[in-house]
Amino acid sequence: MKRLIRRALRSVSIGTSIAKAWCAMTPLPKEDMHIHSTFSDGMHSVSQNVERAESRGVTRMCCVDHVRRDTEWTAEFVAEVQSVDARSSIRVFSGVEAKFLDEDGTLDIPASLPDVDFIYAADHQFPMGGRCMHPREVRSLLSRNVLTPERAIRCLIRANHQTMLRYERVVVAHFLSILPKVGLDESMVSLDDLHMLARCARDEGAAFEIDERWRCPSPRVVKVLLEHGVPVFLSTDSHRRETIGIYDYATKTLRAALEARG
Repeated sequence: MKRLIRRALRSVSIGTSIAKAWCAMTPLPKEDMHIHSTFSDGMHSVSQNVERAESRGVTRMCCVDHVRRDTEWTAEFVAEVQSVDARSSIRVFSGVEAKFLDEDGTLDIPASLPDVDFIYAADHQFPMGGRCMHPREVRSLLSRNVLTPERAIRCLIRANHQTMLRYERVVVAHFLSILPKVGLDESMVSLDDLHMLARCARDEGAAFEIDERWRCPSPRVVKVLLEHGVPVFLSTDSHRRETIGIYDYATKTLRAALEARG
C-alpha cells in the first residue's frame, strides 16, 4: 500500500501538471532533469550546477550521477542535493544512473541505496541473457548473422520492461541510444513493443526522458508515451554547467510528438 501511495503522489506532482501543459500547447516546462556533477563524471559541483540552472530560468532539475554496485558516496550525494534544494529558489531532485547488467533488468546499483527521487536506467551496454555485451561485440554478432536484429531488439525491450517492474521511481534514460552503436535503428522497434512499455511505465509509475545529448528517443516514441500518460522529462544530460537548460533536439521532438497527436 505504501508503494502505491508513493507512486500515486509522484505521478500527480510530477506527471499530471506537465501533461496538462503539454496538451494545451503552453510553453514547454523549464526543466533539466539529468545533470551530472563531480560526484561522478561531471565537471562541476552540485551547487555550481544549481546556480547555473537558476541563472538560465530553470524551475526544476535533477542532479544525476553514475553509480555501480560498489559505489560508497550515495548517502553523501543525496544529503548534498537535499541541502542545496532547501536553500535554492528552484526544485532540485536527486537521481542515480545505473547501467543494465542483464536482460532481466538488473541494474548496476548499490544494494543499500538512500531514498533518491529517481533511478535512471541506462543502456550503456547491451543486455542479453544473463550479462551485458559491449556494443562492438553485438555489432560483430549481427554482422556474422549469429544474432538477428529482431532478437537483439527483443532483449533490449525486455530489459527495459523488467527494470520498471523490478525497481521503483525509474526513469528510462536516453531510451534506445545504444541501437545506432550496434548498427540498428530505432524505427525497427515495433509499435506493439512501444505501447507495451508505455503501459508498463504508466502502471509502475515510471518516466522517460528526451535526452538532448544522445538525441533520443524520436517523436514516434514520445507520441506513444504521451498517449498513455507517461511523464516525459526534458534532459540535457549535461556533464558541464555551460550546457544546462539549453535545448534544440529535445524541445523540437516534444513539439513534434504533440503535433502528431493532433
